[in-house]
Amino acid sequence: MAETLAAPPVDVNSYDEVPYESHPFAQTHPSRLFTIGTLFGMRPTPVQRCRVLELGCAAGGNLIPMADMLPDSEFIGIDLSDRQIKDGQAIVKEFGLKNLTLKTASILDVDASYGMFDYVICHGVFSWVPQNVQDKVYEICAKQMTPNGVAYISYNTYPGWHLRGMIRDMMRYHSARFNTAQLRTQQARALLDFLAQSVKQDGSAYAVLLKSELETLRHQADHYLYHEHLEENNQPLYFHQFADRAKAHGLKYLGEARVGTMVTGNFGPDIEKTLRMLATDQVQAEQYMDFLRNRMFRETLICLDRVQPNWAVNPESLRVLHVASAAKAVDAAGAPLADVPVKTEDTVSYKSPAGMSMGTNRPLLKACMQVLAGTYPATLPFEQLRKQARELIGGDPADPKQAVEDIQVIAIGLLNCYMGSDLVELHGMPINFAKQPGDKPTATPLARLQAGKAPMVTNRRHEVVRLNDLDRHLVPLLDGKNDKAALVEKLTTIAQTGALNVQKDGLTIYDAKEIHTALTSIIDQAVANVARMALLVA
Repeated sequence: MAETLAAPPVDVNSYDEVPYESHPFAQTHPSRLFTIGTLFGMRPTPVQRCRVLELGCAAGGNLIPMADMLPDSEFIGIDLSDRQIKDGQAIVKEFGLKNLTLKTASILDVDASYGMFDYVICHGVFSWVPQNVQDKVYEICAKQMTPNGVAYISYNTYPGWHLRGMIRDMMRYHSARFNTAQLRTQQARALLDFLAQSVKQDGSAYAVLLKSELETLRHQADHYLYHEHLEENNQPLYFHQFADRAKAHGLKYLGEARVGTMVTGNFGPDIEKTLRMLATDQVQAEQYMDFLRNRMFRETLICLDRVQPNWAVNPESLRVLHVASAAKAVDAAGAPLADVPVKTEDTVSYKSPAGMSMGTNRPLLKACMQVLAGTYPATLPFEQLRKQARELIGGDPADPKQAVEDIQVIAIGLLNCYMGSDLVELHGMPINFAKQPGDKPTATPLARLQAGKAPMVTNRRHEVVRLNDLDRHLVPLLDGKNDKAALVEKLTTIAQTGALNVQKDGLTIYDAKEIHTALTSIIDQAVANVARMALLVA
């Protein structure tokens, strides 16, 4: 995704030679940027009608789903890799998107003719370009963002990258003698393997580091290893340096795309107390927290210097947002709780899929969590959530006095869950899709298009979903014209060609009647699974 203007000739078109996997990044979505800006006292442009610029957009995998979801907004993406831009343009044309433009261009080419933007995205670029291009990124944000604009910039950071940089240097030294990206990547992996096996495993910091990096990179794709570790440019910096450079360009630190990392209280009361003594402002607090975490990577949001962020979040700001939660009520052993005592003051614990947990004895908050559990993975507007929760425990949701009290209780409770853990999601726009398949299920046009090309598709939550073999053939058929009987017929035909492997008792079956019977028995479950992945529309 990064451009490499100052790299040696062999790397000039490295993203043409080794295209970067282009897919959505949920943390970069304008909905997320709107949410954080709103929480910190800004009034960002509503995402339903905004202008978005992505610097280093690859093949548009991040912008295409946004443009699809937000037809009244405008999106522009640029990348130096002509191959990737052409790949993206082909999808845009096939999909018929009129509100997205992908251009082969350098970041240095962006000027006033591009217009003003409400949101600027620069993911996987900043650390991998020369300083003059980094300065241009700051300049674009300073000169071409609207007054309440929000920019997202990700980058490698110290102190964590001091150790990782040592591994990068070794891999680059060894792989430099090879003349193709494929050979360099293979040899970089081989060297790391050799070092991890050969260095004495005595528990030393060096041995532990090698083993940790090897395990990490074993699970990373070749394109990631090549562009992350073998490119000419990789310039990490301390957070305070990033913030100072932003300030010099008339910009200001706003926050992090993952807000929970900003909360000093997550370290515990003793550390929080010390951090408050050490740090005089949020920027200093962020730097000290990086020291504590040995942080390697940041996803920082910046705004214009004239904005005055309010990091002491006003709970009232949640009223314009949309809420979701995957947390489930659990018993003392962590098992799902079948009967939740919502109306009593008994304490109930809630646990997220990632393992974060919290407990509350407040009926209204328990009612909120129950409503959200029944809605997930869709969102609810804050006010609708309040009304449904109040109705669940009794009382009049329309009573003005009751509403004022409810808003305070719910907003503070949800904010604590959002800031301190991943128990609650906040969004700047509604996320809607069909939870029930209906008689003739309809997958999103984008998912149908993507499923015909690869097993990775984008859902309505701007997430990457991996389809199994059956799903890959099923999703393109979900065009709203086929009932389940028709779906079985068409899948049977596909299976008979050998493209779809249908099994019974662990063995592949080839008889058309047996295939038809087997698919009939699982079609309901298969379509329901697609619905759970947030791929269906009404």
